[in-house]
Amino acid sequence: MKVLWIVNMLLPELAHELGRKTGTSGTWLIDLSKKLSECSEFQLAIACINGENFIDIQIENIRYFCIPGDGKTMLFYKPELVKYWEEIENKFCPDIVHFHGTEYTHGISYLRRFPNKKKVLTIQGIIEKTSQNHWGGLPMPILLKYRTIQEYMHFNGMIERKIVARQNVKYEREYIKSVDFATGRTDWDKYYMQSLNPNLKYYRCNYNLRNEFYSSPKWKVENCIRHRVYASTSTQVPMKGGHMVLPAIKLIREKYPDVKFVFLAAKVKEGMLVPTSGYTKYILDEIKRLEIEENVEFVENQNADGIIKLMLKSNVSIVPSAVENASATLREAMHLGIPSIAAFRGGMSELINDGENGFLYDYTESEFLAGRIMEVFSNDILAKKLSTHAIKTAEKWHDREKNVLDMLQVYHEILEE
Repeated sequence: MKVLWIVNMLLPELAHELGRKTGTSGTWLIDLSKKLSECSEFQLAIACINGENFIDIQIENIRYFCIPGDGKTMLFYKPELVKYWEEIENKFCPDIVHFHGTEYTHGISYLRRFPNKKKVLTIQGIIEKTSQNHWGGLPMPILLKYRTIQEYMHFNGMIERKIVARQNVKYEREYIKSVDFATGRTDWDKYYMQSLNPNLKYYRCNYNLRNEFYSSPKWKVENCIRHRVYASTSTQVPMKGGHMVLPAIKLIREKYPDVKFVFLAAKVKEGMLVPTSGYTKYILDEIKRLEIEENVEFVENQNADGIIKLMLKSNVSIVPSAVENASATLREAMHLGIPSIAAFRGGMSELINDGENGFLYDYTESEFLAGRIMEVFSNDILAKKLSTHAIKTAEKWHDREKNVLDMLQVYHEILEE
C-alpha cells in the first residue's frame, strides 16, 4: 500500500537532514508517520512546501518531497504547483492521497489535477469557524489603534489575516466536497464536514503525541509550583484568547498575590514579551493598565521537553481559545495529568467532562475562569481527582499502537471501496 501525505509543515527528520528549522504545529504527524512507516505492508511519502529547490529524498522508511516555496505559496493558490504534483505522482504513484489540514491551498492543485484518486482528508482546524473568530472579540477601533508600521507596509496585520482566511474558506469547502473519506477527532468537525458533503464517510481517529510525552513522568501536585498557570501560546494571536485571560489574572491576584501566568511567545527579553505585532503591543498595554506585570512571565517557544517542564511545574493549564477543534495543548496537558481548564468552544466540550477530568467555562467569562483556577489552587483533593481522570481519558485517546492500527484500517477500507 502506497500513501502520499500532503502536509503543511517540514517534519523534524527532513528539517534536520536539510539543516532547516521546523515549526511547532502539526506535531501529531511525527509519531504517526514513524509508526506507519515501520509497517511492512506500507510505503509512505510526505510532500510539503519548503525551500528553493524541488527535493526527493529517502530518510529511513519515509520518502520526502519538498516543493519550492514558502508560506505565501501555501496560503495563496498557485496553479503552477501542478508540475511538481505531476512529478511526484509519476515517481511515487500513490494508492491513496491523504490531505492533512485545510488551512492552506497548495493541495488544491493536486485535487484538481488528479480528481479520480482515492483521497482522504484529516481536518485540523475549521477555517470557516476560525476566520469568524480571528479577532477573538476585539473591536475594530482596537485593531486600528495597535496596527504597527510593518503591518501597514506589508499588509499582514490582524485585519488582513482575517480577510485572507475568509477568502480561503472556498478552498476549504473544495477540499471537503472533493473527498469521499475523512478522519477527525470530534463531532464538531464531523458535522461541519458532513453539512458540506452529506455522502462523506467519516472515521473517528485519534493521533499520537510526541514521543517525549509518553516517557515523561506524570504531574503531581506536590511537585508543582503553587499558583503557577501555564497558558501556552494564548498571547500570540487574538483567537487564542490571551487578552481575555488578563482580567482574570487581576482578579486572582487579589487572593493569590504570587500567582504567575506563563505564556509562550515568539520573542522574549528578560521574561517579558517583545512586541512583534499590533496584538502583542495591545497585550503589553493591557498588562500595564491592569498592573499585573509581576504576575506574568513570557517564555520563548519550546520543544517538547521544554513544554513538559513548563507543564509539570504548573498548578493549572488553561486553553482560553475563542474557537478550537481538539486542542493539542489540552491533550498533552491531560496526558501528563495537569488540572486543565478550557473555553467551551468548538470541540472542546467533547474532551472535557466538566468537573470530572477538567473544567469548562465560557470564553468571555473572565470571572468564571478566575474562579475555576482558584478552586484548583485551594483544593488539592480536587486537583488530584481532575489529574487522575484526565490521565485515564488521555491515555485512551493516545494509545500509540491502537491509533496506528486504526489508521491502517481506514486505509484498507478506502482501498476496498
